[in-house]
Amino acid sequence: MKIRYLLKKRGKRGGFNPIYIALYGGDSTELIFTKEKISNKDWSDKERIPKDHTGDTFARIEKVKNLVQKSMKLLEAQDKAITPFAVKQYYLTSQKTKSIDQAQFEKKEKENQKSILSLADRWLLHNTFQYRASTQKAIKESINQFKEFLKLYGYAKIERKDLTPEVINDYERFLQDKKRLANSTHGKRMKHLKWFLKSIKFDVSDIKIRTHRKEIIALTLDELGLLEEVDVSTSSELQKAKDLFLLGCYTGLRISDLKRLNETRLIDGKIRMTLQKNDKEVLIPIRKKTGRILETYGMAAPKISEQHLNSGIKIVCKLAGIDRILSVKSNVAGQDVESKLYKYQLITSHTASKTFITLAPQLFKMTPEEIAAIVGKDLKTLLNHYFKLPQESAIQKMMEV
Repeated sequence: MKIRYLLKKRGKRGGFNPIYIALYGGDSTELIFTKEKISNKDWSDKERIPKDHTGDTFARIEKVKNLVQKSMKLLEAQDKAITPFAVKQYYLTSQKTKSIDQAQFEKKEKENQKSILSLADRWLLHNTFQYRASTQKAIKESINQFKEFLKLYGYAKIERKDLTPEVINDYERFLQDKKRLANSTHGKRMKHLKWFLKSIKFDVSDIKIRTHRKEIIALTLDELGLLEEVDVSTSSELQKAKDLFLLGCYTGLRISDLKRLNETRLIDGKIRMTLQKNDKEVLIPIRKKTGRILETYGMAAPKISEQHLNSGIKIVCKLAGIDRILSVKSNVAGQDVESKLYKYQLITSHTASKTFITLAPQLFKMTPEEIAAIVGKDLKTLLNHYFKLPQESAIQKMMEV
């Protein structure tokens, strides 16, 4: 197969004409445009090349010719037929691939030149819609804290290409030493940051997420009885806090799900609903105590904000005499701290569902698997987080045998 340059003359004197590479093989001919043009006076019809052998035009068409010849050699190495059509197609495909790779490279380089602050804003705007509203809020808090760090520590204009593991390490120390975050909050901030950093192709393999298992605070059966008996009817706010909290203790539902209770979700003496947190469907029998509270509020849960519930239920539990002193461990700025607090000070909206879970084996003789099915939680979470390993009962049973 022969390779020649070909000038397509268009008959315009003084005009510029396109230069092609012509591939000749048998009766077949194919043309490849070199993307170069030249005037008739600068073209040698005898040599079929530009008259100036040292000019830019000659250099560029020679480069194209070399790439075409390279395509022939690669086809030959693959034991494929060397025809004008095959060579042209191989060349065009390789150039298209090269153009795509170049475009991706240029896009990456362009991204590298954008500031981290602008990339973070764009990610928050376009990539967090897939999460629940509460998770979106937490992500925004985490990323805003990272942006605060960048501005305070002179990294406000730092670009993607200049972001290093050292900057991330500085941020981790900022969260610990300046913000004095507990391990759980520190871990949440770094987890959300990892999500963002992955989106800009930053290596996050060395980022470690701190964890801290919170102690489970739940009411005992006696304490639940004290709460049921305490009279707070003189305050509608405290009565609502008490009733909503008790609904959580009786059903195992989170407060966010209890607020969604209405007649459409009360079917054949059961609560049927899809949980907000994990989209699991639950079916929970309505006990007499549950039914009485729902009837009081028109077959729905009392209307009260979670903030007022958390403050109100502490007062109600204090009045009920739930005032044992507990030793509670927490983590502040990477350091374990032990505090002594009255139990009513530790009661929050989350305590209600935890009370149901911890009392269910005693009240209903339910297994962990059955409890997980009722409350819509993962069994592994229940076993690891709520129920301690029954070492003492196991030893007692072995001794009895």
